[in-house]
Amino acid sequence: MVDEVRGVMVPILTPLTEDEIVDEPSLRRLVDYLIDGGVHGIWAAGTTGEFAALDDTQRIVVIETVVDQVAGRVPVIANIAASSTKLAVKLGREVQELGLTGVAATPPYYYPCAQDEVLAHFRHIRDSVEIPLWVYNIPVTVKTVVEPDTIATLANEGTVIGVKDSSGSGEPFAQLKFLSSISGFHLYRFLGSVFRISTASAVGAHGVIPGIANLIPSIVSQAWEQGEAGNIEAARGYQQKIMTATKVTRLATGGGPNAASFSGMKSALTIMGVLDNDAVTMPLRRLTKRERQGIPAILQELSIEV
Repeated sequence: MVDEVRGVMVPILTPLTEDEIVDEPSLRRLVDYLIDGGVHGIWAAGTTGEFAALDDTQRIVVIETVVDQVAGRVPVIANIAASSTKLAVKLGREVQELGLTGVAATPPYYYPCAQDEVLAHFRHIRDSVEIPLWVYNIPVTVKTVVEPDTIATLANEGTVIGVKDSSGSGEPFAQLKFLSSISGFHLYRFLGSVFRISTASAVGAHGVIPGIANLIPSIVSQAWEQGEAGNIEAARGYQQKIMTATKVTRLATGGGPNAASFSGMKSALTIMGVLDNDAVTMPLRRLTKRERQGIPAILQELSIEV
């Protein structure tokens, strides 16, 4: 098992069959495609992996398959978020012996939580699951923000070791960095960002967790590494390619933004031969045949052969 956590951690897509069962052969190919592309870690069964639409049996299949195929080459963090503390603990206990680098959880979703409840939630998970714990802060889908002071408290007492911040708010992230510097606690700080991949290290991030890395792992990894090395012009060039790749997430003329993103990347990866099909969980809408016709030109612009 690899313990160092840094750089580009990919929130891996979950390839599915037409009846919404995890497509394990496609998932294994995707893992190898990402690692061959130079990514530094994998975030399994997360938002980009459609975890909230899968039952626990299928989520465990995803996590087991990813860990097995990774075979210790990069760190793997598994998302065990659920609608209650008890359900998160149940899933965490079922995956804690798989050889994961860590597990991550959001606050319980559906019912908004106060910060004292958030503290109790993460403390109970850590007391019950014998594996390092990360905070997954994504208030747009969960309804609850994990405040910087709350994360700092959890890190100071050793309850959590890392955070994925998908809040889209720069000031709380800066506050968390400041709290870490004055209190001396260690906390892995990752951003769920596309536009700041090449500059994230400059604002105190140890890494990024961008969905678009599923499609262009080598470009995203180079953007991070060039940015971390201070090669501004090279980093900017890779960042421009990332912006080109995001066109696949905007091909849909119907459906919601999550469906457009997941189905766009899945369709492109299917054309590339990495996945067997582009199925997404209902009621998310997959790309139409007409919409998929825009993908080859984007891949050509990225110099990806199909």
